[in-house]
Amino acid sequence: MDGNIEGCLMNNLPKESAWRNPWVWLLVGIMGTTLIVNGVLIAIAFLSPPGLVVEDYYEKGKEYFYNQAQLREETVRLAWKLNLDLPPAPKINISEAYLVRVVDSIGEPVSGAKVEFAAFRPIESGRDFFQPMREVGAGYYATDVSFKLPGKWDLIITVQQGEDKMDIARRIFVKG
Repeated sequence: MDGNIEGCLMNNLPKESAWRNPWVWLLVGIMGTTLIVNGVLIAIAFLSPPGLVVEDYYEKGKEYFYNQAQLREETVRLAWKLNLDLPPAPKINISEAYLVRVVDSIGEPVSGAKVEFAAFRPIESGRDFFQPMREVGAGYYATDVSFKLPGKWDLIITVQQGEDKMDIARRIFVKG
């Protein structure tokens, strides 16, 4: 009987509130911080879409392998060699020369071609730009480029002479 009395007395004692325990506050703080950070990241994702979705992705996907086969055939037929001369460490807001040399299958320079320099940011489609390259010598084409943002850039130089067309691509990193 004494055990029952003690048990009854223990149940009637005032209990300490859980909110006075620092561990409870720590757990509530961690959960609150997680919810706030996730909310901010979700808001950023919806408010600033990357713009990397292609409008007609299905049609472009169907044409991809056909285009690749045509590109291989064209490359073999032309047998042009494109050599791209890049600055060693490009930096933002500094204009630097980009040079490409184009020779045919027997090593003769390809002159009188229309050459275009294109720069694409893999993470942002709105910052892409194109500019023509000028012929500076027999088979040599150049342009001065100044990048406005640091990071990775994909470069595509397109050489076209009449119906013949060939590309060279490189990925560079522009320092801030």
